[in-house]
Amino acid sequence: MFGFISVSRFLTVVFFVFLSGPMALFAQQRISSIDIQEWPVANVVLFSGDTVSGSLTFHHQEEIINVQQEDGTLRSFSPVNVDHFIVSNASEESPGQQVFVTYNWDQDKPYTDFKKPTFFQQLNYGQLTLIMRESYVRRDVNNMSAMNTRRFGYYDPYYNSMGYRFVEQIVPLFYLLLPDGDIITLRNLRKDLPRYFGKKEKDVKEFMKKNKYNYDNIDHLVAIIDYYNTLVK
Repeated sequence: MFGFISVSRFLTVVFFVFLSGPMALFAQQRISSIDIQEWPVANVVLFSGDTVSGSLTFHHQEEIINVQQEDGTLRSFSPVNVDHFIVSNASEESPGQQVFVTYNWDQDKPYTDFKKPTFFQQLNYGQLTLIMRESYVRRDVNNMSAMNTRRFGYYDPYYNSMGYRFVEQIVPLFYLLLPDGDIITLRNLRKDLPRYFGKKEKDVKEFMKKNKYNYDNIDHLVAIIDYYNTLVK
């Protein structure tokens, strides 16, 4: 398809991110809502073969992207129209680019034949392809561990009418795209992912041990799957 590019309420709402490691995946502007991302540079490739360029706003939960072209024209697209789109915070090609691809997905309902075009962020490319979507949860600040508060991005804590403090959290949902086009939900990475390594599972474990990799770090996760893909070329 394409060559993969190597991932107010009561108080004023501000989105905070930690730019090291996997948080680069969530580092775009999110001022108005946690589920809306904006990039100044984007190329959208349509199923018609046309390409639309400009700044892009991605409404995750609505599955809609808006592209503001240089001539001022605003165009909106859903996954039905879009093959893939590439976004960046810089005009030149850089590691900060991210790729989103439309795949037909059963919406995690394996007992149906209906598959709906859906946007996924593509994190690698190969025999096993790691793809991702975002989910959003609201958590009580007082019950969150320090580890959790460092792992993902948050909105600033705010108070509801009862005085409780909450944050809104981005939680990545991971999936495997198999060569036949099936999309597998990885509910438990430690248990689900090794099943697809087959006879190479021992080699992958040795690779993880040597490099001190784990499944909790997105960068590590991509590297683990990329390594497996080198073993089955």
